[in-house]
Amino acid sequence: MKLVLLGTGRMGREVEAIALERGHTIAARLSGRDNPGGSGLVPEAIGDARMAIDFSVGAAVPANVRRAAALGMSVVVGTTGWEEHRAEVERAVREAGTGLLHAPNFSLGMLLFMRVVEEAARLANRLPEFDLHLAEAHHRHKVDHPGGTARRIAELLVDRLDRKEGWSTELPPGAAHPPERLQVAVTRAGEIPGIHTVGIDGPDDRIELRHEARSRRGFASGAVRAAEWLEGRPGVHTLDDLLDTLLD
Repeated sequence: MKLVLLGTGRMGREVEAIALERGHTIAARLSGRDNPGGSGLVPEAIGDARMAIDFSVGAAVPANVRRAAALGMSVVVGTTGWEEHRAEVERAVREAGTGLLHAPNFSLGMLLFMRVVEEAARLANRLPEFDLHLAEAHHRHKVDHPGGTARRIAELLVDRLDRKEGWSTELPPGAAHPPERLQVAVTRAGEIPGIHTVGIDGPDDRIELRHEARSRRGFASGAVRAAEWLEGRPGVHTLDDLLDTLLD
């Protein structure tokens, strides 16, 4: 498979290494400087490549995907911070008949973790004496906080817990945290690849579910496998669709 890499930072370099290991070819590498507003996605640059992997920046994703779709390219997006444009981006893909697979985290281990968390929340919903909370930690370079993965986990927990009406990273000054809000704690420090912890706290004991990324390689590997899966599959997909195929 011939791939176009959108974003040439640390994740882009990891994706390239994994793609080459798995026998793929890199048709083009476009940094933000090479591709302002998606303008670098032109036939002369991409040749006959029909798959792109985007680990650029959130502000660049909508234009990247729209331009790729116009060129008949499918896109795997691992970048976060563009969710407010999701509807228009997905519409462009469907109208073009291309494919899009987006996820805030391409680690297959994280997908398994989220399914474990979902089942734990379903069970805890029957035990109101247990309170749940979420903590995430990432490297200091990560712009969004909380990150896309933490937001997805928080939304999942709120959806499964009748006693939670929403989530928040804020603590009200001089007052206790309202029990109907899921507390989300955020840390940005050093070079932490990513740690997500769900705490289930009861009056007499505590359960902790934790996913810790050892490196960025797991994210890159998942993104390349997602591109392999997306080839020939038009429409909008999530990594859950890939995992369902792997676990079938």
